[in-house]
Amino acid sequence: MSLRAMELDDVPAVVRLHRANLPSGFFVELGDRFLGRYYRSFLTSPAAVALVAESGAAAGFLVGSTDAAAHHRHLMRFSRWDLARAGLASLLVRPELTARFMRTRARRYLRGMRRSPAPGPADGTAEGGAPARTGVLSHIAVDSGLRRTGVGAVLVDGFTGIARVHGVERLRLYTGHGNEAAQHFYRRLGWEEREVRHDIDGMPWTPFILDP
Repeated sequence: MSLRAMELDDVPAVVRLHRANLPSGFFVELGDRFLGRYYRSFLTSPAAVALVAESGAAAGFLVGSTDAAAHHRHLMRFSRWDLARAGLASLLVRPELTARFMRTRARRYLRGMRRSPAPGPADGTAEGGAPARTGVLSHIAVDSGLRRTGVGAVLVDGFTGIARVHGVERLRLYTGHGNEAAQHFYRRLGWEEREVRHDIDGMPWTPFILDP
């Protein structure tokens, strides 16, 4: 098993892994074209981390950031219109999804395109009261035939090692509230569970933090 930086040629395999192992969520509903654009954005952001674990073929992947605010600024400057076009093309042929987007997400997405995210309750503060530099583990997926073989731990350890080198003060992620397997996995790796939060669809998510 080897760990390396994700490359452009990996994106189709990463999209397949995402769809197969993370089948729920708005991004999946927008289709493979949007997912491909989304993952390509991690290859250009200086604050992003994009890793692939492979053993002959891609066994899993992880994407995240070492500075959530800086990564967001990069997306808004260089990728927002590309993502918006891909998302719009998908919405135009999915009227039910368009209606749900307008009802639950449109206003928040437009707001997010105009400003950087503020630190959330799980982000904490650095010494002197300034917001802690916070990284985010955005997505991780492992081929279903290779789970429980250590691939996920290799990916997460690689991400936290990179975050440590970059001076990240806090890492955060979210798991589905009912995903006991994922929660056990992160606890075993030293992540700390926080109070459940709900997204704009009312779905509960369990935050985890780690001070690398």
